[in-house]
Amino acid sequence: MIRSIVIDREGPEKNLDHDLIDIFFEKAVNYDSKLRRDHQIRCIGIDEETTGLILDFIKKKQKVATFSLPWIMTIEKHPNSVINMPIILLGYDGTPEVMIQISNLYNTTFGEITYKETQMDGPPVQDPDIWIPLHRDYWNGLLKKYNKSCTDDMPIIVEEFNFIFAQK
Repeated sequence: MIRSIVIDREGPEKNLDHDLIDIFFEKAVNYDSKLRRDHQIRCIGIDEETTGLILDFIKKKQKVATFSLPWIMTIEKHPNSVINMPIILLGYDGTPEVMIQISNLYNTTFGEITYKETQMDGPPVQDPDIWIPLHRDYWNGLLKKYNKSCTDDMPIIVEEFNFIFAQK
């Protein structure tokens, strides 16, 4: 079983408590033994506040997809997501909070994003007129260190997921 850390920014990556993550993982596996398989550790959000909001939307099943950038995954040698892969989502402080499981994957480009995709994100950003500029700015910040920028032809992986388990 392989555990992959897939975090592309400063923050929780420096504060990972692997013992806490192990305990959380075992609780989730006790909930559903099929979760004992290769899995990823991620954190989404730009700060403590937004990460908390995103995790709440996931727990309420109001956010049912996330979006990954193949450019970064390739450069950072992150493994590709696969259907049924469990993902432990961390709070901004590095504490494991939620487990989700990939239910569907498909490729698109930034320029092809429509309401079909944005409506799967959290309620404040479901309107494409909000989602597109917000993610363009966010991803430009992530891509800067790789000398890349968010363009309409930038590939995106849409990762639909099911909420599985929460710590709290």
